Amino acid sequence: MKLSMIGPFATLMLSVMLVACGGGEDSSDVNQNRIYTEYELFYNQNDDVTHVIARFRFGGRFGTLLELTTTSGASVSFNGVPLSYSLFWGAHHREYAGNVTSGTFIYTNADGQVFTNDVPAGSAVGFPDGFDTISRSQAQTLSWQGTALAPNDVVGVFVGSWAWGDDALFWNDSDGATGIVMGLNQLSNLPLGTAVVYMDRWNELNVEEGTSEGGRIRYKYRGENAVVTVVE
Repeated sequence: MKLSMIGPFATLMLSVMLVACGGGEDSSDVNQNRIYTEYELFYNQNDDVTHVIARFRFGGRFGTLLELTTTSGASVSFNGVPLSYSLFWGAHHREYAGNVTSGTFIYTNADGQVFTNDVPAGSAVGFPDGFDTISRSQAQTLSWQGTALAPNDVVGVFVGSWAWGDDALFWNDSDGATGIVMGLNQLSNLPLGTAVVYMDRWNELNVEEGTSEGGRIRYKYRGENAVVTVVE
């Protein structure tokens, strides 16, 4: 089953515009069977760093952020290395140099239950050579460098001006696709001038092991950003 359309917005925007919103509540204070889990292996080609992210929420994917506290016996690790909580990410987090393409998350809750999940395989993505201009008055198809989309694959493109209402976001999750249609409805919002364009590709699945709330696990690859000129 394909990722819902909420997913591309939340996934892409979370990494493009990170906002620290304070520490999470102690996970031991809630019903352990109501904890939703979100695991991510996120490689950013721009700085050649892989971010390992384990995020926990009470009651579902948009619920209250939780922090696993060692005093309660709860913990999460990636490939056997414990992940500490980061206010900046609102999640348990660790960085690695280079592109880490696989691994295993192990989460132990405050009741002593253990959940093990392997990161799905993902693929690289990048902008085509010569991509340096976007016309805001003409729809266009942006073909990426990389393989065609497989099941559970999504590619998203974000054109950022950082002015409210003046950005554009596009995605494609169709099996076999090799490009994204950039339509006029969003292109027309872009201001003329320089913009930074981001391209993410992710493969996301339901967790194999989780509570009754479930969860998601993904591998995400961000290609090198493109700096373009928006023209009429």
